[in-house]
Amino acid sequence: TVSFYETEANAEGATNAITTPGAYVNTVPQSQTIWVRVDDNTTGCYKLTTLELIVNSLPVLTQPTPLSLCDYDNPGDEQEYFTLEDASDEILSGQTGISLTFYTTQVDAEQATNPISSPYQNLSNPQTVYVRGEDDVTGCYSVVTLDLRVNPLPSPEPNPTPLQECDPDNDGYTSFNLEDRTVEIINGEADIVITYHETQSDAEQGVNALVSPYENVSAWTQEVFARAENTITGCYRVVSLELEVLESPVLPTTIED
Repeated sequence: TVSFYETEANAEGATNAITTPGAYVNTVPQSQTIWVRVDDNTTGCYKLTTLELIVNSLPVLTQPTPLSLCDYDNPGDEQEYFTLEDASDEILSGQTGISLTFYTTQVDAEQATNPISSPYQNLSNPQTVYVRGEDDVTGCYSVVTLDLRVNPLPSPEPNPTPLQECDPDNDGYTSFNLEDRTVEIINGEADIVITYHETQSDAEQGVNALVSPYENVSAWTQEVFARAENTITGCYRVVSLELEVLESPVLPTTIED
């Protein structure tokens, strides 16, 4: 017969046995020694041994900020491919020895079934996925949520009115105030800032913004690029703006009678 006791004295005297060993709650935090008495029912002889009860802490996971992407791949479908591990550093907060896996449901995260991997395309916008952090040694785990969001792109005027300026000396070059088209390009949308660039590449990267007054570098007509960027999400779109130099009338240098 096997019986359990909280003290060695009780085990020796076979008194105050733990009556519900199958549902025992430890009385000492983290680590507790239980005494085990094994009796031979035929001879009446017995021996004692010990059993260690160890309560391991759950991983402490930090609730991460949402992962956000701009809707660049196919604007309007609200789906993008997320690198889920981009949230790992924030979730772990410098801890090591904890493995993170990602799931679409709480049940899958609790049972460690059907993990998802990066790059992961969201199924809805926004979407909540579940992150299981498991201690590599103890197997204890915690679960936190991670929100995935796809932000819309700005909606600038796709075909802004060309900027036209007269050329006093008719050499094909003059100065333009690019900001004259800013209101039109913004198209009434809130939280949008416009910058102008000589190349589409510069506009895409948001570098080498032009400053007004700007003198065209291609005679008579030139295309510049306006970057419309949302100041909150950082999402952007690029549209082209035509600069047109208008020829001025040529007056005669002498007047004949």
